[in-house]
Amino acid sequence: MIKKYLDAFPNSNSYICDDSKKAFFIRNFGDSKKLMFLDLTKSLNYSDAVEASNEDFSKRSYRHIKYFKNSNSLWFRSDTDNTEDFNIFVLDLSTQKISKITDCTYCGIFGLDDQATTLVYGDRYKTENGLFSTKLYYRNLITGEEKEIFDDKDQEYRLSWSLANIDLAKGKVYVSVDKDNKRRFANLLEIDIETGARSHLLPKELECPQIYLFDRGVLENNLYFGSELTGFNNIYHLDLTDRKITSLTDHKLSNSYNHINVKEGKLYSLLSSPKTDETILEYIELDGKTTISLIESRLKGAYGMVDSEDLWLYKSNIDSPSTFYHYEFKEKIPTILSTIVPYEGKKEDLVHNHYKFVEYETFDGKIVPAFLSLPNKPLRGAIITAFYGGANTYSFVTQLFSELGIAVLSPGVRGTHSYGSEWRQLIKGDLGGNEILDVHWGARYLEKELQLKPHQIGVKGGSHGGYSVLRCMTMPQNFKGLEDTVYPYGFGVCWAGFADLEDFYKTSNIPDWLVDMLGPYEENSAKYKERSPINDFDNLNAPLFISHGTNDSRVSPTSMQGFIDKLNASDKDFELHLMQGLGHGGGSKEEDEIQYSKMMKFIENILD
Repeated sequence: MIKKYLDAFPNSNSYICDDSKKAFFIRNFGDSKKLMFLDLTKSLNYSDAVEASNEDFSKRSYRHIKYFKNSNSLWFRSDTDNTEDFNIFVLDLSTQKISKITDCTYCGIFGLDDQATTLVYGDRYKTENGLFSTKLYYRNLITGEEKEIFDDKDQEYRLSWSLANIDLAKGKVYVSVDKDNKRRFANLLEIDIETGARSHLLPKELECPQIYLFDRGVLENNLYFGSELTGFNNIYHLDLTDRKITSLTDHKLSNSYNHINVKEGKLYSLLSSPKTDETILEYIELDGKTTISLIESRLKGAYGMVDSEDLWLYKSNIDSPSTFYHYEFKEKIPTILSTIVPYEGKKEDLVHNHYKFVEYETFDGKIVPAFLSLPNKPLRGAIITAFYGGANTYSFVTQLFSELGIAVLSPGVRGTHSYGSEWRQLIKGDLGGNEILDVHWGARYLEKELQLKPHQIGVKGGSHGGYSVLRCMTMPQNFKGLEDTVYPYGFGVCWAGFADLEDFYKTSNIPDWLVDMLGPYEENSAKYKERSPINDFDNLNAPLFISHGTNDSRVSPTSMQGFIDKLNASDKDFELHLMQGLGHGGGSKEEDEIQYSKMMKFIENILD
């Protein structure tokens, strides 16, 4: 059963170059992964692609940057041995030679000019206090000249992850910065390449948790950026001459994707409308600064954007595998120019469910949005996505569950990204708190909706979601003085989770994420202990499946080791699958088959 899906979905990390003539993607061959190239002028079939490199990418976490036609080269970010020591690499497609361009601890900031003559990049390094700072470098790729232009150590506004927009004519670089790396107040920073002089571009009243730059988002005196100032993701124009800021959109729906091409004066937005199961596509023409016209179209289902200068969308619904569509607006109507199907095999062999958008009331009267996948066969049980749920997207794991007669509830619990900033902010300072109760109340909703017993309902999740699984299954009674804060789940599946928040803070390469979720460690160490599943281990009363990569740098295996030690010393029912040499995801097809086979057998044994 599992092999069928792994065979059908060998391709990932798709990138379509700006002129829509080339596509690059990763293909999983079984014992290896290869970077592939497809000439779109000759074929739209992924099976016609050829190797761009003979290197095994199962040992890398690959992130494309851009293809440059003038040098026939593909630039990308990658790590080595799946350890997230991200650096910038360039692949010469004529020779298939890969060259390492930077030598960073972790490259989280990068930007290239249109001709790949100039590179700006950040090296995120660990400081003596155990946290991270970033040095920003400028390099002339023609002469090899390089210099440091900014070190954010001891600065109030700091770098972490951002695109860098380069204006060579003015000698300026633009990046996003974050006040104290607390993910509360972001701003935009202008840096003079020659002198290092810096200035903030936004007044403090326009700061908010998420502000970001666009690739292809700066032209002459115009800079475009995205912001959640209103609580929803909107696009703004900044006049670099007079610093005037204009809002170009007024979105009131949760939207996940914005795309801008300032050279052609085009801007696109996708807005998700889960209740109506629609995606709203906005096409905005610009007069060089602000909006001159807006065309709105409604597409049935859920769509996202492919990284390309042209407008490429992908449709991926719970009951429909991802498909790419090349769009163009003709007489104000979105018209499909071409279609790419990246999966292999027949759709009917890969879909065994149907779905619906639902809402349920949680413990404090708030309404949780969710998608419910229902199998097209007799129901045996259900499993809840403990975190990163609430989205209408295809997953072959959901189809595996469907073939076993298992429903999947994917709730957008508080803290989820898909339902606006206000809903997402409710988790801040309360990780392992009310969002876990939202999952519990989701289980109670399933009892009534599907007539299930608690032992037929499980929870699953990876990374933050893996932590949520452990927290769901060890939550203490009378949490925050409330009643019914324990739910007797039938089983749990934890991928790359963490049970010890103190260890996670000290060993993870993203401790600022945990600070954002729970507050500074020095001031909240008691809460870090209280919200750690390892300290409520005795409350675990259901079978648990754990999977973890031994080279995981984001979630160190040490943050699970104490919990695993307690499992080994107990008579509790569990299965442990350690993935040797793997990091926070990745791996070959063979490794995936082993992992998912063990997981499905584990669940089947419970439901039998």
